[in-house]
Amino acid sequence: MERVLHISNDYAGSKVYMNLISELDNLNLKQIIYTPLKEQIKIGSNSIEFETIESRIVYSHILNCHLDRILYRRKIKKILKDIESKFDFSEISINHAHTWYSDGGVAYLLHKKYNIPYIITIRNTDLNVFQKYLIHERAFGRNILKNAQNIILISASYKDRILKEKSLQSIKSNILDKLMIIPNGVDKFWIDNTAHSRKNINSDKIKCLYVGRFTKGKNVDLLQHAIKELNHESLNVHLDLVGGGGKDHQKVLKIVNENKDIMTYHGQVRDKNTLKEYYKKADIFTMPSSYETFGLVYVEAMLQGLPILYTHDEGIDGFYDEKIGEKIISNDVVEIKKKLLSLVNNYNEYAIPTDRLIENHDWSKIAKKYVYIYKSVKRSIKR
Repeated sequence: MERVLHISNDYAGSKVYMNLISELDNLNLKQIIYTPLKEQIKIGSNSIEFETIESRIVYSHILNCHLDRILYRRKIKKILKDIESKFDFSEISINHAHTWYSDGGVAYLLHKKYNIPYIITIRNTDLNVFQKYLIHERAFGRNILKNAQNIILISASYKDRILKEKSLQSIKSNILDKLMIIPNGVDKFWIDNTAHSRKNINSDKIKCLYVGRFTKGKNVDLLQHAIKELNHESLNVHLDLVGGGGKDHQKVLKIVNENKDIMTYHGQVRDKNTLKEYYKKADIFTMPSSYETFGLVYVEAMLQGLPILYTHDEGIDGFYDEKIGEKIISNDVVEIKKKLLSLVNNYNEYAIPTDRLIENHDWSKIAKKYVYIYKSVKRSIKR
C-alpha cells in the first residue's frame, strides 16, 4: 500500500504543516509524517486524529540542540539512519521534504539509495540561513534541487531569488520548469469571517496593529521608534501590539512602558474572535520583518480589509499585483516612518483582492494542488 512520506523537522513547531496534513487527510491521502525532534516535550504536538487508515505521525527525539544545529551533514545522516530503521520503503511512493536543506537533504539521500522520488518546499531559513551561510554545502544544495521532481516556493519573491542566485546559475535550466508557487493557507475561521468592505480611516487617530512574536527579525522595536517619531511630528498614531515572546520581548515591553499614551501591549490572544476585533478596530497592519517565508498574518489582516506594511522581496511581496500596501526596502526607522506616512496619506488607493485571497489561501484548495503533484510524480516515475 503506497503513500506519501512527509519529512518535516519543524512539524511540531508550526500549525502550517498540521493544517496541510489535515486537509490532505480529508482527501483520503495515505500519509506518514516523520518529524525528528530536539526536545522530548514536543512529542505529540500538532497531533491529528486521522480519518485515513494507516496514516500516522512519527515523532522521533533524536536531535541534539547544539551539535545538530551546527553540524549539518551529521544531522541529516542521523535522520537518514533513523528513518531507515522505522519504515518499509516499498510502501512509500513519494517523499515530500518540507524544507530544502534540513528535510531535502534526507530526501535526496533516500532517493540516491532507494530511488524514491521527492519534492521539496523552500522556506525562509533555506535562503536566509543555509544557502547564505553554509557556503561549503552549496554543491550539496544544488544536488538536492537537481534531483527533486518539483520545487515548491511559498512566495513569488522566493522564485525570483532562486532564479537570480549566483550559485544556482549552473543548474538554472534544470530547475526552471520544476518551480511552482503554492502559498500557505490561513485558518478556515478567517476565510469564513472575511470583511468584504473597506473602512474609512480616521485621520484624527490612526490605529496601527502588529500581531506576532517579538523576535529580532520582526523589527518591532524599529516600528515602535517610527511610531514615536510620527507622533512627535504631530501625526496621531497609536500602535497596538498582540503576541509576544522571543528575544526582543523585554526590549519591546520597555518601549511600550515608556510610551503608554501611544502604544498598548495586549499580550497573547488565542481566541480568534477576540483577534478579529483587534483587526476590525485597526486601520493599518504593520509587520516590517527582515525575513518572512510568507507571513500568514498579512493574509489575515487583508481578509479583514486592512492595507499592510510589509518587506520587499520577502513573504507576500510579488504575489499580488494590486496595491495591497507599502513595502519597505531597508529595515530602518526612517524607511518605516516614510511608508507609514504613505499608507495614511494614500489610504483609499489600496486595493484588497478579497476573492483571490480566499481562492489562494484556502487550505482545502491548496491540498488538492498537492495531491495533483503527488499523483503526477507517481505517474512519471517508475521504480
